[in-house]
Amino acid sequence: MDGVLNINKPTGMTSHDVVQLARRVLREKKIGHTGTLDPLATGVLVLCIGKATRIAQYLEAGEKEYRAIMKLGVTTDTLDAEGRVLETRTYVAPDRGTLLHVIQQFTGSIMQSPPAFSAVKIEGVPSYKLARQGRAKPNKPRPATIYSIDLTAFEDPLLSLTVRCAKGVYIRSLCADIGDALYAGAHLTDLQRTKSGSFSIDTAITLETLAGMAEAGIAAAAMISIDDALAEFPVIELSTAEAGKVIHGNKVEYPSAHRGLITKRGLVRIHDSLGRLLSLARHDGITISPELVFS
Repeated sequence: MDGVLNINKPTGMTSHDVVQLARRVLREKKIGHTGTLDPLATGVLVLCIGKATRIAQYLEAGEKEYRAIMKLGVTTDTLDAEGRVLETRTYVAPDRGTLLHVIQQFTGSIMQSPPAFSAVKIEGVPSYKLARQGRAKPNKPRPATIYSIDLTAFEDPLLSLTVRCAKGVYIRSLCADIGDALYAGAHLTDLQRTKSGSFSIDTAITLETLAGMAEAGIAAAAMISIDDALAEFPVIELSTAEAGKVIHGNKVEYPSAHRGLITKRGLVRIHDSLGRLLSLARHDGITISPELVFS
């Protein structure tokens, strides 16, 4: 079984738990996910099955969208509602203008410190293991890209946000940083990933649905083909001769008919004349270099 599943992860499960359950349900060992969600979080978790594990890194690199609720006035050691309360602060509730001004300071290219309770490794040891032992060290700030933050609701002390960002952004850290900038402190209370690349919560299926389909012998109907999973990358159709070169890993000339084609990260799908996916390739406007060959 080869393909991609768009799963609506429930709260209370780790991303690894979801993978393990899918392995049992589908009786398939080769399954991976494309971007960890904390146990508290729900929403889009893309699973790659069989040969589709080869495209995981390309799917994981896609833009993310989250709906987050944060609570002002309380900080925790995990930066979310599952952690130990560190401090309860007295603060003056900000008005909408102040909120919008502060929130916009966190858009664009910023520096962000990963939470102590995260999988970031410190001298080879996951940070969360050190944190559990009381030996956590502050994680060094790293570049992060946030495309937009929309304030969707504010009923003190709860603040609701929609965040569009690149891979690697910690929404827990973002909420804590916004809370500090408001001189109130804050922690994340609820998080849903609504988009990951081209995958949306609107088309995600639950684990219960997947299990039911597997029991009925129709789990393949929930599977997204490798070609369709890569749909964010435009298609270039090659001649038989050029296709033969690509499937052997060789470069070919970039077709003049596609000059000016807008691509994401310089990646394109290569099809043969019958519409079959041959390769995921990178181009520079002059040549096409296959990165993954599927046929």
